[in-house]
Amino acid sequence: MADSFVSFDRPQQADLDRCVHCGLCLNACPTYRELGVEMDSPRGRIYQMVQVANGAPVSPSYIEHIELCLACRACESACPSGVQYGRLVEAARAEIENRTRRPLLTRAMRRFVFGKLLQSPGLMSAAGTAAYLYQASGLQTVVRGSGLWKLLGKLGRLEQLSPRAEPPFFFGQIGKTFPAEGAPRYRVTLMAGCIANVSFARLNEATVRVLQKNGCEVVVPSGQGCCGALHVHAGIRSEARKLARANIDAVIDGGFDAIITNPAGAGWSWNEYHERLTDAPKYAQKGKRFRAVM
Repeated sequence: MADSFVSFDRPQQADLDRCVHCGLCLNACPTYRELGVEMDSPRGRIYQMVQVANGAPVSPSYIEHIELCLACRACESACPSGVQYGRLVEAARAEIENRTRRPLLTRAMRRFVFGKLLQSPGLMSAAGTAAYLYQASGLQTVVRGSGLWKLLGKLGRLEQLSPRAEPPFFFGQIGKTFPAEGAPRYRVTLMAGCIANVSFARLNEATVRVLQKNGCEVVVPSGQGCCGALHVHAGIRSEARKLARANIDAVIDGGFDAIITNPAGAGWSWNEYHERLTDAPKYAQKGKRFRAVM
């Protein structure tokens, strides 16, 4: 999935050099606190990134330590040197994606989830409907109560964390404009995300109502889609950049006073579009304009 940005899809030396390996990040890191392994701390992972930048191989051990990171960025608030660790670990994952070849089944699954599922309202609605039937039928209660989820390994652990599906999904509201109640004060756009349309549909609807009550005309633009945050976390930056360009084009010339969103991860992702498109000056500038009204 490499693209013309490949020179940017690796940890940059200037970012690596900011770390002084003081260790103040350790207690803020959930994987270090859980595992107690130096190589699974922010400091340890940066040390490994430096070794790879100096010519060390992208080994299975390196991949495992980088992929264990939750990318929660808790370490950034504890860092006295202002290391942007989130940027580093995302770049490290992009470099891994560009320099290694995953097993066939893994490639197929990643291609489906990141290239199809998250970008298709139809597939997302089908998956959401299946999740709703699983939850509403009582099958989920049986699986969790009996402990069957433990037999499913990673899939079972994911099941324990899965949010509830909320039909009717919010996809049906995309492309609509909701008028302000009373005297119009602002014109805003609501970026709905992807999974949030399934799991937080009622929240998105409530957000529209609150904005209307406060004199906002709310536009839910038809050209919007997945923000690309999950793609960036997985190192699939080429797809993330495609999504960034599409979302920017959907709203940039709409004359909006503000861009509103509910998913925190999506808000973070949209806020960094200008950095994601560094090597495309036209879109980098649009990304800055996008960020200015968030």
